[in-house]
Amino acid sequence: MNNVERFRRSAVLFPAFLLVLTTIYLAEALSIRSQFGGDTIVGPRFMPILMAFIMYVALVVVIVGEWRKEAEATTGGSLLRPLLIVLATGIYIGVFRPLGYVPATLGFVVALFLIFDFEKHRPAFFIFYVIAVTALFYGLFAGIFGVRLPPMLGGF
Repeated sequence: MNNVERFRRSAVLFPAFLLVLTTIYLAEALSIRSQFGGDTIVGPRFMPILMAFIMYVALVVVIVGEWRKEAEATTGGSLLRPLLIVLATGIYIGVFRPLGYVPATLGFVVALFLIFDFEKHRPAFFIFYVIAVTALFYGLFAGIFGVRLPPMLGGF
């Protein structure tokens, strides 16, 4: 790893570290109680909470800016792939309950594999991996984590 790569990583890692510290700071600020009277909007914890939210906004701006710079450097300035991922995720969320876990997740995994050009030219492996990923996550969520997943096609 050369110095440029280290700098790029630190340009995101340091704001992420500050994000963690700001979260700890906000948690402590929320525990501040007024010694006199009831809790009002402007009290002893108002400024620390306001500063934490301002810090959150600033850190989000910095992190998004760094991600955009990296996306422009690696993809030639195109944000198409991230937008397609967001679109596929939105559609997945929308069809998850009506279609059920299996068809919605199969479609979502197919969309992600197509977006990332994964095994597009070997259809047998493509189908195998789609089914394997869907089964793996079903096993994790339903079996290990005990999450109740929606039935296929609204209960059919």
